[in-house]
Amino acid sequence: MKKILTYLVLFTFVYCTGGQTRDPEGYIYVYNIKGVNEDDAELNAKRKILEDGLGDLVEGSSQVIDGESKEKIVNSSVEGYVLGYTQIGATRKKGQLVEIDAKGKVNKKAIEDALKERYKDLGKPSFLMLIDENVMGKRANGKVTITENAIAGKFKEFDFLDRNQFMRILAKEGGKTTGVYGDPSAEEKVLAAAAEMEAQILLVGLTEVSNAGEIEGSGLYSMQATLRFKIFDVGSARIIAADNSSGAHPHVNEETGAQEAIQKAVNKAYPKVKEQVSEKWKPGTLVRVVVEGISYDEFLDSDFVSIVRKIKGVNGVNEKGSSNANKMITLEVEALFNGNALYRKMRERKSDFGFDFSGKEVKPGNIHIVVKK
Repeated sequence: MKKILTYLVLFTFVYCTGGQTRDPEGYIYVYNIKGVNEDDAELNAKRKILEDGLGDLVEGSSQVIDGESKEKIVNSSVEGYVLGYTQIGATRKKGQLVEIDAKGKVNKKAIEDALKERYKDLGKPSFLMLIDENVMGKRANGKVTITENAIAGKFKEFDFLDRNQFMRILAKEGGKTTGVYGDPSAEEKVLAAAAEMEAQILLVGLTEVSNAGEIEGSGLYSMQATLRFKIFDVGSARIIAADNSSGAHPHVNEETGAQEAIQKAVNKAYPKVKEQVSEKWKPGTLVRVVVEGISYDEFLDSDFVSIVRKIKGVNGVNEKGSSNANKMITLEVEALFNGNALYRKMRERKSDFGFDFSGKEVKPGNIHIVVKK
């Protein structure tokens, strides 16, 4: 009787809350699942539980689950992915089939491990930063700043590239290493140097620290730090995040207080930066593809966009203008892998395009192909 009452309570909860299929303990309920026998019905029920739970699991993640990954996980052995599986009520006979109701939970860790394996080609976005710093009127003058060290220690989601190499490239190109933030021409040169480094994300910023004076009668100085920054997607040169962040810290020592204030400003900026960069990163990495040596009509006839879009792991293809007087067409491709892997996959499907091509430039963020005639 107790089990029957429990079932009725859960049944009422599920069907009287807008058709939800989840209870407060995280169980997902599935109904009218058919199979050729009880074992087959149980397998189908677990697959349905897993399928329904995948969407919620990856929601808000820095990555999305593409159709191929979802199909691969759902159709694999479900034993490690579904926990607490229980059949609800008796098995029903439906013609030559059987039918059941069931519940179970999605094994979050097992799914996350599977997704990590699936997305290992994407990896962490490669990251560069150039931050001016003015502490009590003293400028860093191109040296590694307190802010840069604080960001490198906090932002574990990013793969930081060699700063010294970046500065050498920037100097060779005649770019400024200080006073970049807020200077459009300087930011343009820094973006070009970042592209040469094959970076995917660039942060340009300015930190200013001041002493707001002694806190009355305490012997402590109130150190105030303000961090202003822009974050660029290097491939498209678009700003994907921009904000100001501040931090304050009282200390008897101005230098130590300044460091603590900067760390607080970085900590405050971290959630917003992570959210905005992750939002951009959800469809995957952005690869710029240039097709040279073909008229626009020939390009349309080849169905190039549709063929690239059908490559497994490609989540979007956007054409950047249709005018190609110089026979060069530019696309932006969102994919769960970088440009090198995309080029390999395009070569594998070369016969589908109806023309031969070779790679003029192949980098993680850029592909330039030349059509052979």
